[in-house]
Amino acid sequence: MPVHIDEMTSDVTIVEGELPLTPAQIEKLVKLVMRRIGEKSAESHRTRAATQLKRQSTAPFERGA
Repeated sequence: MPVHIDEMTSDVTIVEGELPLTPAQIEKLVKLVMRRIGEKSAESHRTRAATQLKRQSTAPFERGA
């Protein structure tokens, strides 16, 4: 099945039935995916916190000081 992404073209093969991976490979893949999801979530949280408007007051400005 051809997949087109802007300038990149790639062929993808779909395997039906059992995955051709060992249980250890599947476990490693699952851990990698979970870590990446966590990283994306943390990045989203940091971005949201960095652009969030906060209400706070500061000390009054003293004239002539």
